[in-house]
Amino acid sequence: MSKPDRYLNLTDTARRFGISRKALRIYEDRGLVHAERTPAGWRVYGPDQIRRLQQVIALKSFGLSLARIAELLSGRDIDLARFLTLHEAMLTRQKEEVDQALNLVVSARSKLVKEGHLSADDLIELTRKTQMNQTDKIKAEYDAIASRHLTAEDQATLRKNGFAGMDQHDPAWDDLIAEGKEIMKTSVPESAEAMDFARRWMEQVGKATGGDPDLNQKLRDVVLEMQQQKVFPQYSPSTPELTQFVRDAYGAAIAAGIMPKP
Repeated sequence: MSKPDRYLNLTDTARRFGISRKALRIYEDRGLVHAERTPAGWRVYGPDQIRRLQQVIALKSFGLSLARIAELLSGRDIDLARFLTLHEAMLTRQKEEVDQALNLVVSARSKLVKEGHLSADDLIELTRKTQMNQTDKIKAEYDAIASRHLTAEDQATLRKNGFAGMDQHDPAWDDLIAEGKEIMKTSVPESAEAMDFARRWMEQVGKATGGDPDLNQKLRDVVLEMQQQKVFPQYSPSTPELTQFVRDAYGAAIAAGIMPKP
């Protein structure tokens, strides 16, 4: 994108980048770009602001959250190379997954045409390879999602506290998720049972984050994106409904004085 030879107003800048005026204002509110002002108070964007917007929109195209973009552009996080490496690995892995799945299907179909049937061993082997591919895919997608929300320092803190990642089997979380789904069937968030559940849920989160509220929020953003992308492991299927239930019960517990404000 070439540099503008003049200052652009809000509408022209939004049009130039193919974004809405509202999105541009959100970027300003989050401190990602700072418009200059005319004597009459109108927003205008010059070469420096345009270059900044180019950076913001390029990073956003990779799926980075606005919070992570702010960290990268502020200089607090220099791990962009790692993110791009993970993003490339994820895309490469996705291509490999498609190629492998296609080869499996073509091979099975060819054998079916040639022999008229697939044996039990053939089906077991096909299932085994598919499951292995799925595990690798989940790890690659989790790594990419985590890198969009967590700095290298964040991830080091989580590992130090014994948190292996949401793509890993964790009996403690599996039990909590299963319990939460059962509580949702019979209780409202304001019930004593639900509020106690939210307390234990947040205690489990706190073990991983060391009680850091910013890191708590980042983990929540990771969970939400994983749910949106449907990349949770099959053995630990958290849901948006459960996430919202925990939030509501947590808020109720704070209001009731059972838990302190974060």
